[in-house]
Amino acid sequence: MTFKHFVSLQTRVIVLCATLVFTGLWDAPLTPVRADKPPRVEDIVERVIAVYGSRAAIYAVQRNGTLRALVKFVAPNSSAREGKSVTKFIRKPKLENDLQMIELELPGTKYTIGYDGKDTWAIHDGEVQEPGKEAVRAFHSAHEHSYEALLRYKENEGKLEYVGSTKLGTLEMDIVDLILPSGARTRYEISRKSGHILYANYEEKATPEAEPVKYRLYFKGFRYTQNTLVPYEIQVFQDGKLVEERKLVEVIFNVQLEEKNFKAENANKPAEAAVR
Repeated sequence: MTFKHFVSLQTRVIVLCATLVFTGLWDAPLTPVRADKPPRVEDIVERVIAVYGSRAAIYAVQRNGTLRALVKFVAPNSSAREGKSVTKFIRKPKLENDLQMIELELPGTKYTIGYDGKDTWAIHDGEVQEPGKEAVRAFHSAHEHSYEALLRYKENEGKLEYVGSTKLGTLEMDIVDLILPSGARTRYEISRKSGHILYANYEEKATPEAEPVKYRLYFKGFRYTQNTLVPYEIQVFQDGKLVEERKLVEVIFNVQLEEKNFKAENANKPAEAAVR
């Protein structure tokens, strides 16, 4: 597999990670439901935050963490490549300043991309490289459009808009848009019954002139971990086609993570050396 093709795979896993489902497709019909009196959008989202553990618990418990997962990439010809990933993060007051690092291991190759608070860097099979614009854009965009961004809307001065409600079978969902100061807009579909974020939808353009690529993330397998709710399974659809699946196998929050280990020169060292 060429590096270009590998980076294409990594771009898709970045969409999945920075982030962390019901088998819906982008093209699944959504039937609008008219309400006599639209609910307050803040009330909907604040209920979601309470369901996910409360704002205080989320910030106290999920201030940093390590997520280990099994990943599968689905090619256009339906062939699949499987591997594993490790995501590490340290949260800052603002979403855009969070420290992040994603390690992706596939048969025969390993790729790591990270952000140390200043620079975005990459390591491919042990060699430090400057990541391409596509990979950098996908890395940061996935974080802006993650389900966690909705849970942190107030702290990040995000604007909420109530779009309406919809019904998928018997499932009733409220549709809410989040617009961040950067201009990033994400549309969330939230179960009225459980308060779970089931879908996140957004569009990306490779260039201003290019046609937008539509992403739809579907979350399922919800479990409480350290008193906060986490979707353990996620699917990514690109223009209506399933391209990725992720299953978390280990989630640990509030662990010992040092900021210096998010720098490329330390991430490239053995774990023991990076701690010293």
